[in-house]
Amino acid sequence: MPTLSGIYDSAAIQPVARFKDNLSILSLGKWAHYRINYVEPIPPGPASTVEMVTATLNTAIAAGATIAKSIVAILQLNDMELAHLRWEPLDNVEGVLWELSGQARFNTRNIHARVDIQTKLRDPYLVTTTFFVMGLQRDMNLEVRNPMAYPTSVARFRFWGFRYLLSPLRFKGITPADEEALSNGDPDVVKRYLGATTWLPAEGKQS
Repeated sequence: MPTLSGIYDSAAIQPVARFKDNLSILSLGKWAHYRINYVEPIPPGPASTVEMVTATLNTAIAAGATIAKSIVAILQLNDMELAHLRWEPLDNVEGVLWELSGQARFNTRNIHARVDIQTKLRDPYLVTTTFFVMGLQRDMNLEVRNPMAYPTSVARFRFWGFRYLLSPLRFKGITPADEEALSNGDPDVVKRYLGATTWLPAEGKQS
């Protein structure tokens, strides 16, 4: 059977699959199938840090207030690119993740979990912050909340992980029924056409 490995392992972030492996990605409610042509790390550092107050043209976040969800420009990708990331706030603020802008990440029926500076105390590798960005025009959005009883002028968030370059898998002579089955993620049909693959829920399902 195809395996799902290395995505939410309780350790430092690792690539979800190897160079030249197959990758089956759930995005926009459909499965698409790719081969990995290149993998490189995105290390944590100044280039992968965003200051959300200035990035959204605000001067401060009022006590208990929110910066509405907005695209994080440093995480925008080109077509056929995949980002596999973890993240944390560097200041005493809360981050709320959306993928895409109308789709909550880390949510159940009644909660939409937030990431704050204490998340790392309970989850040292920040495994539970893992998310993915798939390609062009499928940008993640970040909402920022100030939990304090006074305004703050800083809301820095740092991201790190891996960037993958992908190529779509093409299948000669495929029937319309099998094409639909591949799009629906039918495991038997996927195995017949791809063999081994890593299953990756990029934005996830909301139903």
